[in-house]
Amino acid sequence: MADNYFSLVIWTNETNMDYFKDCLESIDEQEYRQFELYILDNNSSYVVEQTIKEFFPDIVDKVHYRRLKKKTGGAYAYNIGAHFAEGNYLVYIGQHDRLSGKTLTVLNDKINELENKECIIYSDNDELIGLDRRNPHFKTDFNKELLLQMNYIGDFICISLDLYKRLGSFNEKTVSSYLYEYLLRAAYKKEKIEHIPSLLYHKRTSDKPRTKEERREASFYCKEHMALAMSYLRKDSVLVSGREDASLNKWHLNYDESSFRRFSGDYMFLKDEDVKLYTRNNVKKMYAYLCQPDVAVVGVRFIDRGFTIDNVGYVFDTDGAWYPAFHGQKVFRESYEGLAGMARDVAMVDCGCCLIDSKVYRMLHGFDTRLKGQDAMFDFCIRARQRGFRTVVIPKVIARRKKKEVITSSESHEILMEKHGEIIKQGDSFYNRNLPIGMENFILPGTQGEN
Repeated sequence: MADNYFSLVIWTNETNMDYFKDCLESIDEQEYRQFELYILDNNSSYVVEQTIKEFFPDIVDKVHYRRLKKKTGGAYAYNIGAHFAEGNYLVYIGQHDRLSGKTLTVLNDKINELENKECIIYSDNDELIGLDRRNPHFKTDFNKELLLQMNYIGDFICISLDLYKRLGSFNEKTVSSYLYEYLLRAAYKKEKIEHIPSLLYHKRTSDKPRTKEERREASFYCKEHMALAMSYLRKDSVLVSGREDASLNKWHLNYDESSFRRFSGDYMFLKDEDVKLYTRNNVKKMYAYLCQPDVAVVGVRFIDRGFTIDNVGYVFDTDGAWYPAFHGQKVFRESYEGLAGMARDVAMVDCGCCLIDSKVYRMLHGFDTRLKGQDAMFDFCIRARQRGFRTVVIPKVIARRKKKEVITSSESHEILMEKHGEIIKQGDSFYNRNLPIGMENFILPGTQGEN
């Protein structure tokens, strides 16, 4: 397999030199050596250049230092780095963050495995507080609905140079959201965005409360990202409003419900007789998400007794067994990464209550009548995804069953595996393999006993 040459790009501005040295050290420790490093410097002093020459002689031959005259932000710096890069892949790194020693090795292996090598790649990450690594973020594979509400992918991405040339440069009008805008641009142009479920990146952060200035910056970050998400939805004629979350790490989108027409022929509302809905304007809320041209199925959150979750969609394992997501977790407690309360793409929703696009239903010739209950829904969602459509679950619509009954059979399961065994054996792309699979899913390993 051919080795790839990586151009690592770092923008330095208001740099903490201790953290920056740590970042450079992690680059110097890479076991994969086919790389170059571009440092685009916006600091007022020359300390970054001096540090490279004095403290890291082993990588001086790989370092290209450029002092930027313009102070127009990170997007400009990243575009300069891409312009001069000699590698066939661009890797963007935060100036205070660290790489794993195997980061470039794993990236190279991933690229060599891919059929379509013109793509964007991201990985899982944890947080670096002082010398301690905490809070692992085990991410989903590319999840468009989730990306529209938060930049869950983060600040570390690898981009094929050919893809960069095709998509164009980073938007220099953005202040903090240039990477996020690029991801949205790639998603809406249906470019490939790949995920590596491994902690390859360690993001520098702090456990101290935000200062007033930091909260102001975080609020701007949130609003700028949210505005971009809404602008891309509006390009698809999807009207939406939004508000920032109290955490200032994500935002909430409210899809416009005014286009809903009761008894319209463009959707199918399925609800079992024993299912009760607890929220108002349920079908309107679901239809608002179905208005996105690439959404085929919209499902809801099911709750159980004792203010616990029955499911927020389903996850499946490589044997084709499916499990209710977040089952048994408390409704009013924070779930892993807050995902139980966020609209997101899933492999399958609960067949007890959902909305289906009529055109997609006709295109797929409906449900497979040989399959029972949830297996039939699983099959339908797989076939819809093969045609480029998404299945979305929206937790703000809440339902509950009077009787809990799981309808399936060994015969139904065998048919399902015969039809989709190759896909199922690859695992659920919306569920990270580093998290436990089974009824106790979406729980960080080692925290099951916490109250």
